[in-house]
Amino acid sequence: MNNSVIMLGTGSPRLNSERIPSAQLLIMGNLPILVDCGEGATMQLVKSGIPPQEVKYVFFTHLHADHILGYANFLISGWVEGRRELTIVGPLGTKKMHELLLDMLKEDIAYRMSLGRPEAGIYDVKIIEIEVPSTVALDLPIEITCARMNHNVPTFAYRFEKDGKSIVFSGDTAPPTDGLAKLAEGADMIIHDSALTLIEGDQMENAEKIWANLQKEHCTPAQAASTAEKAKVTSLVLTHFLPKMNPKKVLAEAENVFSGDIFVPNDLDVIKF
Repeated sequence: MNNSVIMLGTGSPRLNSERIPSAQLLIMGNLPILVDCGEGATMQLVKSGIPPQEVKYVFFTHLHADHILGYANFLISGWVEGRRELTIVGPLGTKKMHELLLDMLKEDIAYRMSLGRPEAGIYDVKIIEIEVPSTVALDLPIEITCARMNHNVPTFAYRFEKDGKSIVFSGDTAPPTDGLAKLAEGADMIIHDSALTLIEGDQMENAEKIWANLQKEHCTPAQAASTAEKAKVTSLVLTHFLPKMNPKKVLAEAENVFSGDIFVPNDLDVIKF
């Protein structure tokens, strides 16, 4: 699976029996990198045949619940299974989130250490917090850059590039997306927030008010396609779907705008680039 992405979770905060919240595994040059870690991400790795302990880099686009609640299981399970080093990259607040988690689980961790597991991989996790768009400096054969997105909390998109191949993860964002288009310029693939797929007859309390606010924080398939077209990327992967979205309608909406390859994936789909 050299240069591929596994769509571990293509859903949203809304409960969905077919899609877990946001999580993607990038495999670039045989190096696995987890981008976001929604609830259930670790078991999705297992289902994909990827041992969690082999994933030693995690990038958080932002710290909303649907992007981070799977981190506790990933952290502990990977350590228990033998991971002895881990690097986390994310916006300001990532270190606090990690430390609060360690404090919450300190008795559990102490018990597991009493059985013979070392501190390495749990109490020495490297945390890199991003404050402004920049190059992410890691000792990896991959060039990593980021850009600030238009969301209601600090959110960063990431571009990963190696040997002339590149992929971009948008995280959550709303128009205008000029910064994202610039970050993704000429990329082979962009994984793009496409949460604004209207749920017809939504019975959620305050559904109309929620929908109005979501338009300030997310993109429609057409808006995502517009970014991809402007950036002249080769492929567009839509994600972050609300329940009961219609894949055919989503695809048709994007095809009206973007001339490249378009994917409307399900959880666990593997897409090469």
